[in-house]
Amino acid sequence: MSVRAVKLLLPLLIFSLACGLVVPVSPPTPTFDSAMETSTGEARAPAKTKIPPTSTPNILATQLKSDAGTATAIAAYTATPSPSATPKIEPEDLVEEVSLIPPPAVSPGKSYRLQNEILIGAYGIRYWRHTDSVTGTDDIVIIEKTGVTSVKIESASAIVTLIDDDINKDGIPDIIVETYSGGAHCCFTTQVYSLGEEPILILKTPESNVIGEFEDIDDDGIYEFITADDTFAYIYCPFVSSPFVKVIMAYDAQERRYLPASPKFSEEYAQNIKDDTYNAERVFRANASENGEWDETTKCSILPLMLDYIYIGDIETARAELDRLYEFDDKERFWNEVMLTVQDSPLYIEIDE
Repeated sequence: MSVRAVKLLLPLLIFSLACGLVVPVSPPTPTFDSAMETSTGEARAPAKTKIPPTSTPNILATQLKSDAGTATAIAAYTATPSPSATPKIEPEDLVEEVSLIPPPAVSPGKSYRLQNEILIGAYGIRYWRHTDSVTGTDDIVIIEKTGVTSVKIESASAIVTLIDDDINKDGIPDIIVETYSGGAHCCFTTQVYSLGEEPILILKTPESNVIGEFEDIDDDGIYEFITADDTFAYIYCPFVSSPFVKVIMAYDAQERRYLPASPKFSEEYAQNIKDDTYNAERVFRANASENGEWDETTKCSILPLMLDYIYIGDIETARAELDRLYEFDDKERFWNEVMLTVQDSPLYIEIDE
């Protein structure tokens, strides 16, 4: 076809397409024979899944979400704790603590021989016998602990041991020492030291004609000390007839020492009151002095009963018994003398009204 002919037909073709007079036809889709599909054993390819169009990403929202996640991560972050400082070890911490041991026994003099030794914790309690003593009252007991002033007890006669060495149940061991100064009757004392950081005296009885003993009267685990008051020895009659009233001492935790406590144990006087009542009534009926009173009265017959009641705090009954069983004219003076004497005794305790 010549160029001239093409130029003539081209405008006509464009016009026909614009007016829809000519419709282009798509070529037919090729198909496969069914026999061919079976023989090849290949399955027909599945139809493609239609993928929805992806929306345009929101860059600002994505940035805000990212920032929020970062903030959350920062808030949840826990700083790693810094390691603690290594403790400083002092040289003395490396030295094992050594328990204190009693100091060695050293004789207080060439005439002394160690007769008895008791070791309690860091304490050494030594009984030294004086081998050249004429009276036999020159023995001593020394309570020793390293770094603490020693206690020296003169005229010692014995170190008393009980089943329990903590007699007042304060968790600290105690040591009991008895002394005797010589003589027909006098004088005895009992001393008790508490062996804590330093020895503390918790009981020392006044020198007297009477010794004493420890007993747990009320079964509370704490020992009481039972002795007697010889304040009236020789005052109204000879020693053998003089009254010795029972005294009970108990440990006072606040005072940290033993104190007179007879009124708290009045039931312990029941037998004494019974015996002394019988004797006073017998002498009263006989109307005769039989205890060798210096003034030939019956003072030493009624006085034991009076003292029983006075020491348990029953002053009224003591006076009533005097009125009932004593008929001499000096009754009032006798009563006043007795009351003044007991109030001066370190073993008597007056009950507050």
